[in-house]
Amino acid sequence: MEHMHPIQGIGVVFLAVVLWYIRREKMAAKGPAKGSPGAQPRVERPAKPVEPPEVVYANLRRRAFETSPQSLGQAGDVGENEAYGLIMEMAIADSVLTLACFADGDAGLYYKSGGGMKGGGAHENVRRAAKEFLVLAQKALPRMTRAMDTPLPEPGQVRFYALTPKGILTTEVDRESLSESQSPFASLFYSGQEVVTQMRQVQAQKAS
Repeated sequence: MEHMHPIQGIGVVFLAVVLWYIRREKMAAKGPAKGSPGAQPRVERPAKPVEPPEVVYANLRRRAFETSPQSLGQAGDVGENEAYGLIMEMAIADSVLTLACFADGDAGLYYKSGGGMKGGGAHENVRRAAKEFLVLAQKALPRMTRAMDTPLPEPGQVRFYALTPKGILTTEVDRESLSESQSPFASLFYSGQEVVTQMRQVQAQKAS
């Protein structure tokens, strides 16, 4: 009868221990089997609710009004009686269009009914048009009054808000009168329309 050498016996035991250890590590990595006492129930994360367009619009509009000159870097270093931001709003059909432009060339276009565009300053044509819009705003500031609040424009009206280091200035003008007026608000309105046109062209290019 063949006898096992003591060293061989130790090797068999060692190999068995190694295999048992590897198997235990694999089981630990997989976690407890489903239905076993140690198994944890899988928790389903609830889907983030989709906010209504009106809520999204209100948040974007609020952030535009809360923009500080410091957030614009060097471009926001303007005089006390100068505008570092300009917001133009007008009612269209059953919605409201809000255009927000800033001294650094950034621009946002928001619709109360949903949709729009932000980060327009990343596009050269938009950035240039937005800066021209701000330049024209300086001529209109003397005809604007301090804003106590920031209501949306009435139907048929166009409302401007100028953000200055001293506070927000505003005025509301009749949209139809702008086509015949020689006031600085007429030039401002058409300059704002140019910014909107450039932003819509960017959207069309992305869509295609």
